[in-house]
Amino acid sequence: MEIRNKKKVGILSIAVLAGITIIGSSVAYFTSTDTKDNLFTVGSVRTILHEDRWDDLADTDHNGIPDMAEDIIPNKTIPKDPTIENTGKNPAWVYLEVRVPIVNIITAQEDGSRNPKADTELFLFTPDLDHWRQLSKIVEEDTDGRKTAVYVFGYESVLDPGQTTAELFSSVTFCNAIEEQGLEDSEQTITVKSMAIQQEETGTMEEAYGSFINQEHVTKEPAPQMPEDGEAAVDDGGHDE
Repeated sequence: MEIRNKKKVGILSIAVLAGITIIGSSVAYFTSTDTKDNLFTVGSVRTILHEDRWDDLADTDHNGIPDMAEDIIPNKTIPKDPTIENTGKNPAWVYLEVRVPIVNIITAQEDGSRNPKADTELFLFTPDLDHWRQLSKIVEEDTDGRKTAVYVFGYESVLDPGQTTAELFSSVTFCNAIEEQGLEDSEQTITVKSMAIQQEETGTMEEAYGSFINQEHVTKEPAPQMPEDGEAAVDDGGHDE
């Protein structure tokens, strides 16, 4: 009888221990997590093209053309002073493109003698090469045979936010054209375009301009997808064979 009782006690002890184990596995633990949100602000490259002296010229008939630029005569000089202001948040390399019309005409020298007929830029300007560097000059010709001289100048210094460049030039002068060559009553346009690209990660002023040109000329249309057989798909206009 005593032996049987001992067995019962042993079995009961195991059952109690098992119960403790089950209870122990349901105990909650204190835990902690932490998160950091890293805030970034995106910069910007923004510029404004100014021509203060040109903009200050009187325009009495309010046609958008200053009085001094109307009915101009040979060798007439007109104030024109392009500068660039950095209104963005990032330092930038900045550039000016100047487009001058070219016409095949006869011009006169200072003593009044005539030059041979030749392609001539209608407006002359003297760039400030202490602050600007000429990067290129090309002559473009459209489908109608009209030619344009296209200059590109880069500013020698990085333009920080809030800064404004020195003027590229202060005036333009109409060439000394001989009369009766079809220029009378015509409208001629000088186009000045400002360009800017971030300074950081773009290298030198010349290298940055190369990056700008490459970015401006990226083809926006996606390239055609090649099928698995390696031959380009051809649109047959939707007709079934």
